Amino acid sequence: MNTDTQLSRWQKFRQTVIWEYTQVIVVALILVFGFIRPFVVEAFKIPSGSMEDTLLIGDRILVCKFIYGIKVPGTDIKVFDFHKPARGDVFVFIPPHDRERNFIKRIVAVAGDTVETRGKTLYVNGKLIEDSGYAKHVAFHSHFRRSSDFPPFRQPAYLPDDEAFADYTLTASQFRRKFPDGKPFLVPEGMVFAMGDNRDQSSDSRTWGPVDVEDIKGQAFMIYWSFANRPVKLWEVWKMVGNVRFNRIGKLIHAEDGGAE
Repeated sequence: MNTDTQLSRWQKFRQTVIWEYTQVIVVALILVFGFIRPFVVEAFKIPSGSMEDTLLIGDRILVCKFIYGIKVPGTDIKVFDFHKPARGDVFVFIPPHDRERNFIKRIVAVAGDTVETRGKTLYVNGKLIEDSGYAKHVAFHSHFRRSSDFPPFRQPAYLPDDEAFADYTLTASQFRRKFPDGKPFLVPEGMVFAMGDNRDQSSDSRTWGPVDVEDIKGQAFMIYWSFANRPVKLWEVWKMVGNVRFNRIGKLIHAEDGGAE
């Protein structure tokens, strides 16, 4: 047997092994991302500035989908519910007013909490929340400017039609007349109250009401990619590298409750 024949057999063997390993890897990826991914982690892209400066437009994030539990199909049983939705969590959910889209906000209050705002200050259970480290206010640019603090809600038409929400469907002036000293909103059972960190540029629970925990998709935990959408001319494609926010890649998304009790 000459050297050329030996080399040919070795090359064929190597190609066969590589091909078999490739098939195994492909099948494994299909299994992981096709069957496990819907229950473990999902990627989302940030489309708006409602969570600035925690999250920026163009950030791509990973969301842990099992941390709040996985519901057994056809039952009310949840497994692997290691962590209940908590104040400070940054989470992805389906909002009550738009069932076709995913929103991302921060949980500022949970069931049984009272919540209200006075000017730029958030109060939960009557306690001032120190959120200056992650929340910002730009009221002079606000699309949601109003003459009164929260509550009542900006768009009460979205609220559930039951007694728990009756007082909050009043107009701002009616609410002030009925409750001259204010009346904090009590978050109902099975719900959480969501607000954007960019407080004056966020459509959130102050607009369309609290979020049902069954509509929560998961907790955001990391930015895996970030790209600023600055315009680049077609013949200057190389400048696109400058749009990559390398300092944000791998950044963890922390829960911040501001000292709520």
